[in-house]
Amino acid sequence: MSVHRFYVSPTQITKDTIHIGESERHYLLNVLRLKAGECVQVFDGEGNSYIATLCDTRVPSLYASILRHQFHPPTPPYITLFQGLPKFDKMDLIVQKATEVGVNQIVPMNCQRSIPKHTEVAQKNRLARWQRIANEAAKQCERTRFAKVHNVQPMAECLTRMGTFDLSILLWENEEKQGIKAVLRNHAQAKSIGLFVGPEGGFSDVEVEHAIQSGCVPATLGPTILRTETAAIVSVALVMYELGNA
Repeated sequence: MSVHRFYVSPTQITKDTIHIGESERHYLLNVLRLKAGECVQVFDGEGNSYIATLCDTRVPSLYASILRHQFHPPTPPYITLFQGLPKFDKMDLIVQKATEVGVNQIVPMNCQRSIPKHTEVAQKNRLARWQRIANEAAKQCERTRFAKVHNVQPMAECLTRMGTFDLSILLWENEEKQGIKAVLRNHAQAKSIGLFVGPEGGFSDVEVEHAIQSGCVPATLGPTILRTETAAIVSVALVMYELGNA
């Protein structure tokens, strides 16, 4: 018999008990028809999983008693996607699918050819939306960890983080010497990867030069020109395929 699985915030978990929020309470009691004493599996999105039994279901606040705790440490490759801001709602798709494939962090990036320009309030709202999408995607594919979506940052600022990665790759359609497969196989021991994907129209020549000078390795995804959302998803999948353990 399968154990029902759901997520709660780490702030709802103490040493012995888990507080179950109203939406999860409704789902467990009114949709699944679970009773007191039945087991559930709980994840916090930060690598912790718990087997717990439901307490008294007749009271307004529902709790579960923890029977077993397991910590799932992160495993390489650790992928950070620096995504040039695309038009419209394409970022929603990128966040969703990149999370499903295995990205760890997503940094929306303002580039010279990025068209979206938003106020501080609008950016805050979009960030909250992207994080919700990432969380839901992680739940859907049963990841034990949520991908982190960061604030929108200028590309120049993103390039200052180069030293935190074993390998940083600039996806550039004009690269003629090496494809991403060759780059990854030449860095087979890399654990942390930074992927730089441009917006519609790609990176400018100045941005490419700056990225290479900062330590990015330019690579192509092949002879065809991919949409920015496609390039992001494909590149994350290729890193997982080449450097992951699956």
